[in-house]
Order: sequence, then structure tokens, then C-alpha cells
Amino acid sequence: MSVLETILDKRFFTPWREGETDGPASLWPDSNLELYVTAACNQKCEYCYLVRHKELYPREAMEPETIKKNMEIFLGWCLEQGFSFNKIDLFSGEIWHYKFGWEILDILLSYIRRGLRVKSVMIPTNASFVLSDRAAVEIMNRIEDYGNAGCCLQFSGSIDGGLSDGITRKGNDSQLTGEKNSDDFYDRFFSFWRQFGFLFHPMVSAENVKYWKENFQWWEDWCTKFDYDVFRDVMMLEVRNDGWTEGNIRDYTDFLDFLIDKFLAERCGGDVQRLANHLFLTDIFTPGGSGYINFGLTKADAFQGCTVSDMLTVRLGDLAIPPCHRTAYDELLYGSFQVEDGKITGVEEHNPQMASRILFQDSILCSPGCDRCPYSYFCLRGCYGAQREAEKDPFMPMESVCRLFKGKIDFLIDKYEKLGVWGVLRDLSPANARYEAAQETLRAVERIKEARA
Repeated sequence: MSVLETILDKRFFTPWREGETDGPASLWPDSNLELYVTAACNQKCEYCYLVRHKELYPREAMEPETIKKNMEIFLGWCLEQGFSFNKIDLFSGEIWHYKFGWEILDILLSYIRRGLRVKSVMIPTNASFVLSDRAAVEIMNRIEDYGNAGCCLQFSGSIDGGLSDGITRKGNDSQLTGEKNSDDFYDRFFSFWRQFGFLFHPMVSAENVKYWKENFQWWEDWCTKFDYDVFRDVMMLEVRNDGWTEGNIRDYTDFLDFLIDKFLAERCGGDVQRLANHLFLTDIFTPGGSGYINFGLTKADAFQGCTVSDMLTVRLGDLAIPPCHRTAYDELLYGSFQVEDGKITGVEEHNPQMASRILFQDSILCSPGCDRCPYSYFCLRGCYGAQREAEKDPFMPMESVCRLFKGKIDFLIDKYEKLGVWGVLRDLSPANARYEAAQETLRAVERIKEARA
């Protein structure tokens, strides 16, 4: 086997062959697959890398018939290998409102019915399909069909909210009936999402951050109407593109200040002990929530804070293997699957060093500056694709994103000091199950305070 094949076999192929086990050392739960379908989309969001960087998905590889054929070839190989998947992501521009998207779902479902074991399938979507009665029914039917086949088909709502969508998420085609970003759309959207219990991941970007206080109120109003918990179910993700200014960062910390005060008053009854419990001493919410709280301060993982370390991405148009959909530049591709007579025969390697760096090495210790940065304990860190675009090096942190996260962490440290949260942690009994974790957090806070003194 080549170096790349050895890496991919150890990190993904072997865990997929072993499948779900009870062993604590199993890599299977953290070894997932992303099928990168196409860059075609009906929106042109200002912060979207698919809009800004056409080379992430070569236009000659975006022929729907080629994509479907390659998907069949790849899934056929997975079936022959006896792979079992915890999760498959279907990532693309927006295609779920018309026939091509439904065909992609049907191809995957056909292999599941033939014995390919897939626990769940996740699709991020702008949900424009809800504007078409036919498209909504087509998607509902497939959710049911997947469930009957033993697989959970889920969608995550990629909308920013009524005060941001018209600014940073602009339409790109007229294949749909109805008006995107209208009350009719949002009513259809929330009704569909509530029916299946799907959640949301709006983006907080440099372009829209100044609207987010009002935008959060918009989210709260709609979530209340449809029985969602806005703090638990709406995952507000920071866009890690270059371009965060001091003004943008002030707008963001002002928004975080607003969120914390609101959470403290409405969810904790003004009790700082309860706030500290939520943030550091218990799970902030019951299981089933969005998974990321932007005003929390949690320990950073040794691997990158996204899917690049635990998901193998396959670009279906040409069966290339990029680190992730955001890093699908020619020079960064791990390699590609080789095909002869309609069958995968192996893996051609292009950049096995990239695979080794991302999949096997500590993201903090191996990133310039991060290894010595006192903020690294809490920092989500930059995006490899955005760093390649801004710095010409996927592993070189961008100054503006560093300023964003340092500004955020500084603000949260000072805010929780002022509120008395750190005092609650300092007074914690050693008998508390979270005592050691709390002390580690306090030590990290002190290191940052010393560094900025």
C-alpha cells in the first residue's frame, strides 16, 4: 500500500470495517464520511467559500450524470468492503429542491437497502425546498423511506434569520415558487423543521454581526412560536473568514454581553451559581441540543474544531479526496480514488503529508503560534481553507481571526469575573466531580490574565 492508503486505512477504512463496538478505544464513532456532491446552489451568500472560490469544485466535474455515476461507483466499493458508517454527511450547494437532489438521496438509499450500514445521514440546507409543495413532499417521503431502512435522515437549517438573510444570503435562481426570506417561507420552514425535530446553525459573520442582537430576538420569537429553545437549539457559528475588524469584534462582544445577561436573567433567575453550573459544572443543556454555545468557555480539542479531523471527504465529481470541502484545492488534495472498468481499484496519492498532518498530529502543537499561545486552551482556531486563501498556507493562523477569538475570550474572562462565576469555581469542593476540570479552567484563565498584564 502507498503511504496515503496506509494512513486512510488506519484512520478510516479499518474502523469502518470493524463497525460499531463497545470498546472505549474504538475510532468508529469519530470516523465519518462526507460526500461532497456539487457546488451548484440557488443562493450566493457573501461569506460562502463556494461563491468566492470556484476552484474548490472544478466546473468540469459538476456534470450531474458524472456525479451520480461516481457516487454509485464509490458506494458500490464501500458495500464490497463491508463498511459501516456512524454518520454520512451530504454536503453541497443547495440541490434538495429539485430532481437531482432527490436522485442523490435515492442512490444512497438504494445502497442502504442493499446492505450498506449507515446509522444517520446529515444534510445542511438553506431549506428553500419548503417553498415548493412537491419538493417538501419529496423530502418528507425520503425521510420516511430512510427511517424504514433503519437510517435516520436529518437536515440542519442553514439560515441566518430574518434580519440577516436578506443581507448575506441572496437568491441565485428562480427554480422555486414563493419568496425566500418572507414570512411565508419562515412559517413553512419552522413548521417542517418542528415536524421532524431538526435544528439550526445560523452563521455569525463579519458582514452581519452588527444585526445579531435584533436577529436573536427574531430567532427567539419564531422559536417560541414553534416550541423550540432558542439557546439550546440554535447553534450560532462564527464565520472564520479573514476580515474581522476591531469594530466587528466589538459588535460581537457586545452581542455576547447581551446573550449572557439575557441567559442569566431568563434561564438562571439572576443566580450566578446557576450560571456557573450551566457553563462549567454540568452539561449546559440536556442532550439533543445544538452542541455549541458561543458564550461558553470550553477546553479546545487537540484536533481541529471542525470535521476535518474525523471525516473523510470524497468529491463525487472526480472522486478526489480533499481534507474537507473547504480545502479542496488541487495542491491540498490527499489523493483520489482510482477507477478501472467502473470499479475502484485503489487510491492515487497526491499529498500524503497533508493527510498525516491533519489526521495524526496535534493541531495546537503543530500550528505556528498556537503552540505558544496562552489562548490555545479555549480557542476554536482558524479554518484551514480560509487560512490557505488569506495566508497561502492552510496552517498559518490569520491575524484577524486570532483577534476575533482573543477578543471573545478576553471579554468572556472579564465578564465572568465581574459576575462572580470564577469565584464559584474557586470555592468548589474537591469532592465535586467537576473539581479537577474547574481548576484546569481557572489555571488557563490565570495564564491568559498574566499574558495580557
